[in-house]
Amino acid sequence: MNFQIRPLQTSTLVGQASEQDLFDANGRLLLEKGKQILPEIQDAIRKNEVYIVTYNRTLNRPRMFLEKDHHQLLNWIKRRYDEINLIHKDYLSKANVILNRVFIEMENGSISFVNLSSLETYDQLTYIHSIDVALLAVVIGIQMGYAQEALYNLALAALLHDWGKLSVPSEILNKPSGLTLSEFGQIKQHPIYGERMLRLGSKLPAEVVKVVRQHHERWDGKGYPDGLKGENIHCNAQIVALADVFDALTEDRPYRRALPPYHALEIIFSGINKSFSPDVVSAFRNCLDIYPENSTVTLNTGEIGIVIAVSLEMPTRPTIRVVYNQQGNVVNEEKILDLRKDLTLSVKAINFNST
Repeated sequence: MNFQIRPLQTSTLVGQASEQDLFDANGRLLLEKGKQILPEIQDAIRKNEVYIVTYNRTLNRPRMFLEKDHHQLLNWIKRRYDEINLIHKDYLSKANVILNRVFIEMENGSISFVNLSSLETYDQLTYIHSIDVALLAVVIGIQMGYAQEALYNLALAALLHDWGKLSVPSEILNKPSGLTLSEFGQIKQHPIYGERMLRLGSKLPAEVVKVVRQHHERWDGKGYPDGLKGENIHCNAQIVALADVFDALTEDRPYRRALPPYHALEIIFSGINKSFSPDVVSAFRNCLDIYPENSTVTLNTGEIGIVIAVSLEMPTRPTIRVVYNQQGNVVNEEKILDLRKDLTLSVKAINFNST
């Protein structure tokens, strides 16, 4: 995925609906997509003080066939993460093994009354999301030192976390516009639906069913359905909660486009001690290859530089020493760019093999 943060350069009229989310130079949202342009917004646009995010996706989803395709999808998701060099590859490989074991046991009937293809048939986006969340959750579990059997139960819980959406009308799940309060109320019931369906119709471990109910609980107690807080939330549910949000932010939805991965990471990191457990966020951070020291990056300007510093507060926006300009010529005078201070700059490509 390539993306840019750049000033909005277009003529707009007061009262016209904005076609994109609009941000200021500090990344604060000024106006949501679809809202009317206000006079002060129009004035800021004229002064080049309003920014937008633009990106394109270079990796297309594979065509999915029903049943016994879980391994194929998992391999595609793993390749996607390999391609963007975001997660340590050894973590991905180990997680891949765990999930394939779960799939095999589902296929041979060892896990009774659970057929993942039912979810694929009902809502393919939820099905793909569930496998993606499971991969991320197991990666975090590996970093947290989980034993093999614990990783297996974590993978199973993550795969089934949205099982209750089988009881939510598909027209609500795939509605391209905002949900009504009544529709959102139905969505918020899916953890309860899922727990009920799996408790009554399967012989899953109790902790797996508990995670299905709790994956929308939040560290500060502002989640649902029970408003649980902190350590009262099962550890596996804390992990699935983070993986669920990260994947949701980085995938297209009927009602919005995906965020670039590094933007999604900024949202995750800002949610520590609020939405997410600090231990889980820390483990997730340690799974990632976020601009290793001396890695070479190409910026959206075409300049090439070396990462010389990564802020603990904003690890997704490093400080770069430019070594080649846009024309590929060596830069003789020192030029340092702090991406925290200029949101028009972004990393287009990373070379992790640099020394």
